Amino acid sequence: MTEIPVFCGKDCGGVACPLLATVIDGRVTRVRNNPAGGKYLKGCSRGFALPQEMYAPDRILTPLVRSGTRGSGKFRAASWDEALDLTANRLGDIRARFGPNAVLNRASAGSIGALHSTGALLGRFLNLFGGCTRLTGSYSSGAASFILPYVLGKEWAEAGFDAATMQDAEMIVLWGANVLETRLGCEVPQRLVEAKKRGAQVVVIDPRRSATVQHAATWWLPCRPGTDAALMLAVLHVLLVEERVDRAFIDAHSVGFDLLEAYVRGLTGSPACTPAWAGAICGLPADEITRFARAYAAAKPAMLLPGYSIQRVFAGQETYRLTVALQLATANFGVRGGSTGGINSRLPSPRVGKLPVPALAGLPEVPVVRWPDLILEGRGGGYPVDIHAVYHLGSNSLNQGGDIHKSIAALEQVDFAVCHELFMTPTARYCDVIFPAAAPLEKEDVGLPWLGNYLLYKRQAVPPAGQARNDYEILWALAERLGFGAQFSEGRTAAEWVAHFIAQCEVPDRTEFQRSGVYLSAEQERVGLADFSADPARSPLHTPSGKVEIASETYARETGGTLIPTWQPPPADARYPLSLITPKSPHRTHSQGSSIPAIRQKAAHALQMHPLDAAARGIAAGMRVRLFNERGALRVEVELSSEVAPGVVCLLEGIWVELDAGGVDQAGSANMLTSTTGTSPGTAAIMHAVGVEVAAERG
Repeated sequence: MTEIPVFCGKDCGGVACPLLATVIDGRVTRVRNNPAGGKYLKGCSRGFALPQEMYAPDRILTPLVRSGTRGSGKFRAASWDEALDLTANRLGDIRARFGPNAVLNRASAGSIGALHSTGALLGRFLNLFGGCTRLTGSYSSGAASFILPYVLGKEWAEAGFDAATMQDAEMIVLWGANVLETRLGCEVPQRLVEAKKRGAQVVVIDPRRSATVQHAATWWLPCRPGTDAALMLAVLHVLLVEERVDRAFIDAHSVGFDLLEAYVRGLTGSPACTPAWAGAICGLPADEITRFARAYAAAKPAMLLPGYSIQRVFAGQETYRLTVALQLATANFGVRGGSTGGINSRLPSPRVGKLPVPALAGLPEVPVVRWPDLILEGRGGGYPVDIHAVYHLGSNSLNQGGDIHKSIAALEQVDFAVCHELFMTPTARYCDVIFPAAAPLEKEDVGLPWLGNYLLYKRQAVPPAGQARNDYEILWALAERLGFGAQFSEGRTAAEWVAHFIAQCEVPDRTEFQRSGVYLSAEQERVGLADFSADPARSPLHTPSGKVEIASETYARETGGTLIPTWQPPPADARYPLSLITPKSPHRTHSQGSSIPAIRQKAAHALQMHPLDAAARGIAAGMRVRLFNERGALRVEVELSSEVAPGVVCLLEGIWVELDAGGVDQAGSANMLTSTTGTSPGTAAIMHAVGVEVAAERG
């Protein structure tokens, strides 16, 4: 028996969690926490389930070539040479006939690491291929990433905090952040529980009573989905009217706060953003909003950690403008035990080499949420290019993007589609070639955390099963056939790239790093934008004013957005009165693991619905119901629960779609109901506060 340092590298809130894989007779028998991670760096059930995924009986272990119609799931086994030759020939032909930009780069973060990062690997390959059409933004944090550069300048990418600083917070506000399940860094859950034990107030603002509410909250505010901006404005109203703001701090660190104050007070023609006004919108009593605002103002310091959920809604960019404004108003911005209100994971990682992606100017770009529209409409619909091929890497895009019906139509239309996969996902069913990909424990790599100042190393625990290969080797073999193999590899194998990266890293004892699998940098308690907070004149931001731009003329001019953050009510449709939220599963990373019975059995997949809403529709617990809107419909079992607010229904995202002959999903895949429209002006994903209706299935 040997124990090998590993990490999973999945795109969840942990990303780089230190783990140990136990190997007996060439087989991984279990995965557990790596003690070298200490008291706080811990894994979760996703990483512990890696062996179940790797040894699943339905794993794809040989190259496959489509033998039936797209979507039929009919494939035949092929040799590597046949599959590689076919793919290279089809890509080369499309490049010759339509140009390289006719290939869509549909990479996502299915695997993350210094080398085996699916986004970097495909970006490198296609840029050396001559180009492609790129997708901008992300489903994760598109609205926040769009607005924060206007608010904080380029420093938005360094505006996070180390989880250890949670020990200094008197209040921790988790605004739409279910950190015990989605984690937002593998250290955060442990630090949060510890903070609660020492007496910190933990406020969770969420429309459902999540695991974080149940196990860590001292105060739960069930705000209706998509209305967080109204609640934030009401909190500001209380702070301003009762003179609980730090005027000197605001003036020294920001511009435009006076304009926001006039709006909040109702001096610009809009209603005053009072607690009573907000309560009618967000479903909270006015006195509860006032009580929270006063407690938040009194807590010094207070850490506001905004989750990604609050910006995956209509006008989602407004929420992150306001979380920054709240932290500024209370002088909790950039101080120890506080936060900037920006994305918490944005701080530099330790120095280490990474796979370079060669720059290529002038590539067509389209927001990621619009990828099906790009294919279906092309130049005729105002897009910059007609797409003829799609390369999927680390991406179950048909299932995980908005509007599954539209995604199916798009993949049916292209001339050629290829993917690397472990399983026959819904996306793989619509590909022409499927390359069998190596599983996480079959790859050596260096891991960079989402949140934290450390590095991880993982050895290859076992060789790839069957004929599987890692993504780097597959793309290298294709690059050789397309004439740029030497440029792609630079003469290095995967192992040589990893050794090259480690040689560039700041780790003083690299032998020990590779033995233990963990390197902790000396600084573990960093505070994002602390220098600016302490002395804004000496350490200005890269914004036009050098300060935080609560009012951004650049944003208004360049995007057509509002000068200041405002409440923008979402469009309503009386046909679909219920508000759907689509949280993450604690047992899966998005759709990864959806096909594994042992993972599926950990929790029943059901629609959570408040008993009052169910009774009004004649729905009983355990009944199979039809959940629908104008984009699609699905059937799913219902679970009655007072842990979701009335008017809200909850369906975990990630389950693989299974359409019947009538186009109705039988599995409960949430993206049957989401859209490709996106927010305005950032065109970011809207995955929460989606209007739906529920009906009992009869007969």
